[in-house]
Amino acid sequence: MIICTSLILAACGGGNNEASGEEGKLTAPSKFLRIGSGPMGSGWFPITTVMSEVYMDEFGGLNASQLEGGSTANLKSLDVGDVEIGLNYTSDFADAIVGEGSFDKPLKTVTGIASLYPVYQTIATLKKKDDINKIEDIVDKHIFLGPKDGGGPVAFWKMMDEYGIDEKTIKAAGGKISYGSYNDGASMMADGNVDVFLGGGGPAIAALQEIEMTNELKIIPIDQDKLESINEKGFGIAYDNLPAGTYKGQDEDVPTYTMVAMLTAQKDLDEEYVYNLTKVFWENMDSFEAQIPERAKYFTLETVLDGIDPETLHPGAKKYYEEQGVLK
Repeated sequence: MIICTSLILAACGGGNNEASGEEGKLTAPSKFLRIGSGPMGSGWFPITTVMSEVYMDEFGGLNASQLEGGSTANLKSLDVGDVEIGLNYTSDFADAIVGEGSFDKPLKTVTGIASLYPVYQTIATLKKKDDINKIEDIVDKHIFLGPKDGGGPVAFWKMMDEYGIDEKTIKAAGGKISYGSYNDGASMMADGNVDVFLGGGGPAIAALQEIEMTNELKIIPIDQDKLESINEKGFGIAYDNLPAGTYKGQDEDVPTYTMVAMLTAQKDLDEEYVYNLTKVFWENMDSFEAQIPERAKYFTLETVLDGIDPETLHPGAKKYYEEQGVLK
């Protein structure tokens, strides 16, 4: 009986993990797991909501919470230990490792877990704005760029550089730049306080879907030659078409630039812990598919390394992908 009981407990504990205080659950080295998310109204917030639920279900005694942030902000939060894992763009992750772009020094404390899905950068205005139809029309307007420490503004200015537009150009023309949560920006546009909204979605942005109930949107296209040019510069910025029907009245595909969202961790997190975080994430796809189907449909092991150098993966994540045959 003792031998049988031991075998059952070992099976419930999962491999080399001892069972936690809650029978059959994994053990976490800390009671708290802080996840760097996006602002309210962004596509990242519901993703980290599901992650929090899944991790608390699978790890005994774990309190998982999400902190509003943005791509570059989450990487900096990982660096100073304010969060243990977080979402960001592969382009910002690449900059962080070498100390370029928004990072004045290399961050040696961050490491990759997984590439998740392509994020469509959407530049939108209200359909009734007859004077805004192309990128050149936004120069003298009030533009909302999302969270200041997010990856969206970084990529936006790189994209605008293809048009010879920078912040000085906009201010000189009488334009204005604002930052904040997606919900705030969408409300400001609906109220007429900003003219142009920038946000990233996969492909839809929840905050824009809210306001389009009463305010029909217009999506500003990016010129194909500009998209091809920025794609060749190694910024981690690609391009695709925002699918027709993403928003009401959008009857055609709209060309825009894209980035890849990824999950990142503190480098010094325990290897077995990150292995289990990775394993639990991928083995609970049904939860993601049920709650965030439009994004979860892109979550696959076939694309898990898109935009990520395998050498920058956390050893725990690398171990899981080796077991799954993703890495040799």
